[in-house]
Amino acid sequence: MRTTVLAVLTVSILSCVSAQVREVTVGNFFFQDAYTNTSETVIDVGMTVRWVWQAGSHTTTRVNTVSWGAPINSNACCRSFEFTFTQAGDYPYYCSPHRSFMTGVVKVRIPGDVDFSDCVDDADLLAVLFNFGATGARYMDVNYDSIVDDADLLIVLFNFGSGC
Repeated sequence: MRTTVLAVLTVSILSCVSAQVREVTVGNFFFQDAYTNTSETVIDVGMTVRWVWQAGSHTTTRVNTVSWGAPINSNACCRSFEFTFTQAGDYPYYCSPHRSFMTGVVKVRIPGDVDFSDCVDDADLLAVLFNFGATGARYMDVNYDSIVDDADLLIVLFNFGSGC
């Protein structure tokens, strides 16, 4: 019985994480992630970022070779653009008219990879354990619920050895 409950809980947690869409506000001269409240967005492989325009005429233009980017639109209110990231890595982007100061980055990791090493290993497990109970946006919160807890530990354990 206990094993069945644990298995159901693990599958439920992992399915919620993999289906997430992260929202980033595009405002007058800034990008703001809904989770971190900064211009840095941390997600897992397979997750989607949705940029939602609140003000201004801005773009989300990629820096690297991944093919994505939203064109400029002067009708900024309530417009959105989505992109699903399928590979781990850092994806910097900028607003074309404000390139020198309006920038952001999407950091994509395999589920459970706290330290972005592309390998879920003992370092990730220790990071979660040493930060257990901590609150707020942090890399060890691998299910993005603003607390490092048993759900994060299960995700690291379930994915242990991935990418190594």
